[in-house]
Amino acid sequence: MSEGHSAPTSRAARHARIRVLIQEGRISSQAELGEILASEGFVASQGTLSRDLVEIGAVRGRDHAGNPCYSIPEGSHPSDVTTGSPAWIKLARMTKELCTGVQNNEYLVVLKTPPGAAQYYGSAIDKAGLEIVLGTIAGDDTIALMCASGVDAGEVADAFSQMAVTGAPAGILTRPAHT
Repeated sequence: MSEGHSAPTSRAARHARIRVLIQEGRISSQAELGEILASEGFVASQGTLSRDLVEIGAVRGRDHAGNPCYSIPEGSHPSDVTTGSPAWIKLARMTKELCTGVQNNEYLVVLKTPPGAAQYYGSAIDKAGLEIVLGTIAGDDTIALMCASGVDAGEVADAFSQMAVTGAPAGILTRPAHT
């Protein structure tokens, strides 16, 4: 982590970082996970890390060379809920936990997140199956959300701002793209 920046302390941001580390194949034990997170400014007890691993669906196994490693089996990630109301409720909760800023122009909505959380959050947006969203591009702490044709980016930005405050799904989520 670069000097002058502190890691976000939210559970969701910690989960996002753990998921990235596991996807990179860098975690073989809870102790190793704790050391890496501590070096990045995340403070968590062994018990908290154990719960985090369970909550994100991580399992301990072996890599192709037989070395111990954590992985997250397909379908175990919270954003794998992809249909209707359950996905929109999950997305609204994630928005409240992870969305730290919203801006838009005529065509795009830009969502800000804590460092390391944008890809996790962007994936959840993509997997929620929103007809109003054409797709997302996520960096470290920024998501560019492309609105579908005929969808007002200002309305989408307002919906994400509302969900960031309330944690409840915005009505626009259920709307078809061409209304």
